[in-house]
Amino acid sequence: MSYLYSTHIIDTIIADFQTIERILEVSVMEKKRLIDEANDKNIIREMSMGGSGGNLPKWLLEDTSGVRYYAKGRSKQGSLEPEAEICACKLAELFGVPAIEYELVNMPELSNQPVCLCKDYSNGIKVMSLYRYVQGVTGKNPATIMNGREKLDLVSSVLTKKDAELHISILFLDYIVGNRDRHLRNFDVRVDINGNLLDLVPMFDTGDSLFASENETSIYRANLAGNNFIQSKPYHNPHYAQAKLLKEAGYSPLLNPVDKESIYRTINSCFTGNRAKLLNQFVVLNAGRLGLL
Repeated sequence: MSYLYSTHIIDTIIADFQTIERILEVSVMEKKRLIDEANDKNIIREMSMGGSGGNLPKWLLEDTSGVRYYAKGRSKQGSLEPEAEICACKLAELFGVPAIEYELVNMPELSNQPVCLCKDYSNGIKVMSLYRYVQGVTGKNPATIMNGREKLDLVSSVLTKKDAELHISILFLDYIVGNRDRHLRNFDVRVDINGNLLDLVPMFDTGDSLFASENETSIYRANLAGNNFIQSKPYHNPHYAQAKLLKEAGYSPLLNPVDKESIYRTINSCFTGNRAKLLNQFVVLNAGRLGLL
């Protein structure tokens, strides 16, 4: 059987194919542009494991326009610190806690697995750890103060009301996500040229949250125990004791109330399978204990 096509139909078909070719050409060009943008960041300095005070491989990067970035990888094969960093950032947004924005990116020149990336939050302004700032202003070394309440009062005394509230909000968010590594060097402040406080940097460095380097059995056990044994810093250990100390000091979690479905969506966007299910239970349990559901 044969078919006869009019000249108009043939011209239309040719035009359609040409349109598809142009779309494909644009898609290829767009993909190349995105790849080029991802590859235009140069390593300024590689902060080897332990060299920056942490246990993750870290890099300081700069793109062709001079914008600086920090990238972090995994502590070991199979660990999930980058995903935990992203998830904690999203949960912070959900609960209304200001946080540095992270994204998960593929940068083969750094690692054969995805790394988490954020812009340099100093923005050209001098930054120092809260630990160092407190010591410089008060002349007291926070590490020598064993009483959690005294240490909390000392730190709060050098912060503005707004920054003190952010400081406490980050600690309550750490309770929710089970952050094991929030010491005073994992808070930063920005200062002017005279060393005067400008502000407390929003939440960052939460890769050691959400059982990033542990198996699912650990999450299951934590859920059974009600988060009573998850390590916390800097004022008391474990997390439930630190949260109790904060409340006894007159602080309440100034976080947004949320619904379970929002928590599920957030965690499910970062983790899958049984791990996601267990983490949903963990975060919902902790948020409920703080009265945020």
